[in-house]
Amino acid sequence: MKDTLARIDHSVWELGRLVAKNPGSFTLRADFLKFFHESRIFIERKVGVSETDRSFLYLQNREALCCLLLHGAGGSPAEMRDLAEHLFQAGYTVYGVNLALGTNGSQSSRDSARGGFHWRRFLDKKRGSAARTGYNWERCLLDSKVVLGALLTFSPNTYLVGFSFGGTIALNLMQEAPVKGAMLIAPALFPAADGRYLAFKLVRSVVPFAAKGIVPKEYNLMQFLEKTRSRLKKIQQPILVIHAARERIVSPRSLHFLKSVASNPKSRFELLPSDRHVLVKGEDSALVYKLCAEFLRQS
Repeated sequence: MKDTLARIDHSVWELGRLVAKNPGSFTLRADFLKFFHESRIFIERKVGVSETDRSFLYLQNREALCCLLLHGAGGSPAEMRDLAEHLFQAGYTVYGVNLALGTNGSQSSRDSARGGFHWRRFLDKKRGSAARTGYNWERCLLDSKVVLGALLTFSPNTYLVGFSFGGTIALNLMQEAPVKGAMLIAPALFPAADGRYLAFKLVRSVVPFAAKGIVPKEYNLMQFLEKTRSRLKKIQQPILVIHAARERIVSPRSLHFLKSVASNPKSRFELLPSDRHVLVKGEDSALVYKLCAEFLRQS
């Protein structure tokens, strides 16, 4: 495994050097991206990520805008494939990354369909040790930076597409990398204020050490959302934000907050008459795909 991966990584490094010398060569840049993707797939296969949940690349055979797709917490690239295929058919190169969320397949897909925010576990006294590991959002962010760096090497015309937790990751990436813009679908900045969440928030404010010990995932995730909001003073790139008006996982307050810090006149904000969180699939998805494609054409 080590020898094979070392050879792949060396090829990526060599191609990166060639691209730096010949940035105008689409063939070199395409080969670089293919080898980079091969290195990720090799690792994901070895660590047991199922085939349907691995990172994917839809590469146009010509110059085109690029989109980096970031899935939700507890989810996988599988939930983004339909959107990816729509964007690819619209003429864009698309990369769907498997974030390092500590999941590898079918259970993650079910969790993401419920939204990824499991505040109910705060009252669950039967959690196993696996539930206490917590989301490593720092690792997710670092992993996303590596993939984004490869895409920007391939093409400076790169956009981010983030769903839920992936939208939170995208907002952080936008503050550091020269991306052209972002499409944020139900971006997670403010969890919906249901009873379980309010109970968690109360305990967290009174005895934070207890909350961190009882529900580390929720504690770490909340910390990440707060840090993300504090960084967002102004968003200069154009963004498309799509949210369901009546959803009960992520508050529509997230859309209004982003509207208040977006400064680009090409930014758009769409509040859908829906109660669904997973807008990338199901009955609302066709409209979401259409809005994303229109945004890219107009940006």
